[in-house]
Amino acid sequence: MVSRPDTTARHGPADLISGRSHRDYRRVFDEIFSSSGEGRMTLDVLKEISAILLAFFRCHAAEIVYEEKRKLWHAKTLAGRPRATSGWKEKVGRGSDFLDAVETAAPEIIARLKSRVRSEKRRGRSPRRLFMFPASRGTRARGSGQPPVRQIFIMIPAAARSVSGVLALCFARDRTADEAAPEFLDRLAAVIGRSLSHNLSRFELRERVKELTCMYNIANLAVTSHQHTDQFLQQAAELLPPAYLYPEIASARIVLDGKSYMSPGFAESPRSQSADVLVGGLKRGAVEVAYREPRPELDEGPFLAEERRLLDSVAREIAIIIERRQAEVEQNRLQDQLRHADRLATIGKLAAGVAHELNEPLTGVLGFAELLKDLPGLPAQASSDLARIESAALHAREVVRKLLLFARQISPKQSRVAVNRLVQEVVAFFKARLSQQGIEVQTRLEGALPEILADESQIRQILMNLTINAIHAMDDGGVLTIATQTRGKEIVLSVRDSGKGIPEDIQDKIFLPFFTTKDVDLGTGLGLAVVHGIVKSHHGRIKVASEEGCGAEFKVYLPLKQNVTASELGRSA
Repeated sequence: MVSRPDTTARHGPADLISGRSHRDYRRVFDEIFSSSGEGRMTLDVLKEISAILLAFFRCHAAEIVYEEKRKLWHAKTLAGRPRATSGWKEKVGRGSDFLDAVETAAPEIIARLKSRVRSEKRRGRSPRRLFMFPASRGTRARGSGQPPVRQIFIMIPAAARSVSGVLALCFARDRTADEAAPEFLDRLAAVIGRSLSHNLSRFELRERVKELTCMYNIANLAVTSHQHTDQFLQQAAELLPPAYLYPEIASARIVLDGKSYMSPGFAESPRSQSADVLVGGLKRGAVEVAYREPRPELDEGPFLAEERRLLDSVAREIAIIIERRQAEVEQNRLQDQLRHADRLATIGKLAAGVAHELNEPLTGVLGFAELLKDLPGLPAQASSDLARIESAALHAREVVRKLLLFARQISPKQSRVAVNRLVQEVVAFFKARLSQQGIEVQTRLEGALPEILADESQIRQILMNLTINAIHAMDDGGVLTIATQTRGKEIVLSVRDSGKGIPEDIQDKIFLPFFTTKDVDLGTGLGLAVVHGIVKSHHGRIKVASEEGCGAEFKVYLPLKQNVTASELGRSA
């Protein structure tokens, strides 16, 4: 509460200091100290102090101009106006001192203040901080050796320098000052200086606690939470406004890869502060905080320099978290690939062992079947049965060959291969079957498709297997499209059908050996596994695109090896 001194002081209302008790002095000092106890904005504290002094001195105006971190705060309270008015002014020039900065406001007074400070310093004395200017020269108050005064200027001290601000008291009529006035006013200046320094310390401490709390909560959220990235970014956006100077009008937004995550009440505003989110050196988004209402200018618009550092730190923390989560996803993918490769290696060893064990009896079956066919007078039924035995043995041997191919027990024999020619051969081979099932064949072959260095029989096997799969997918007829083209240093062979398509939940399993959706007697589940193995052995890649009910397309990418010499071809063969 603003103090109201006793107007019945024995020296009358015209005295400047006389008539005040020690209790009055302590009360005004306590009020000034208490105004700085909450750590508020310096301008708000200056307004309150000026109002306290206006009431204590019963003056016409109390005005304070104060420098803080290279900025000038200006608070002024006039008699009859309960609310203090305020203004703000940037400090002039990086190298100029406080007095130079406010000189434009009161040239004559500041010049005299500076002159007296320099004079005291030249004499080796501490600079005087109190200057009282008489109403008119040569006048003296009755019964006093002091002239009456209309204006008093007090330099407010600071710890780091002799002058940090100026307090001006202006009176509507002459006032007299007794012997105690200089000492009291000097103590008043020291109290104001300490109060403002104390207020700044508390203000900065409170803001740092808010900022550190924000950073801790975001880091803790990232470490302890296993939620989706969208939820993490939404919660991070909601943690930002409470860390700012004016949380009641602050709102935040985080943008990542074009998607926005906003705190409640966010709206575009010219009063905003933002920082880029850089992931791997690339800008992926930004973090932004905006004020819905105007506020006094600080270090960066209405924002503090510490808030700029906070926002930059939050943007870096988000980038680190995104990078870490991407690394975790990639690590999981690599682990899945490793487990898949390990399973394939185990199955390959098993397949190779089975194939080698079956090869010898199958060779015996085929050999004895050939011998029996040559026996004279063999009944027709026996000849028919031998043909079935031979066909079954050949089918079994083909399965064994696929097993060996899957297990990579058959080394590829490289030569120059014209893929377009193989496509035409495979289409001609299946022509009758395709016609019977009502399947239309379309070929889109690049005219000048270069030859590749590969095993011709294995490339043919790729075409055969993919074509058979396409035929099986179109029981009721459809369109089979086979195309080739050159893309960079690769050729692309695509086989597309208009059949049932592949369900999304099994698309990642179709290349696994022995995986099939066909009945037991209709497929072994080795066709696509063999294709995948051949493609990998030729340092290529295969992709599948399918939507259930809309067909499927397999694209095989095989590298071009141009300018291969005859000796290199011989070595590779």
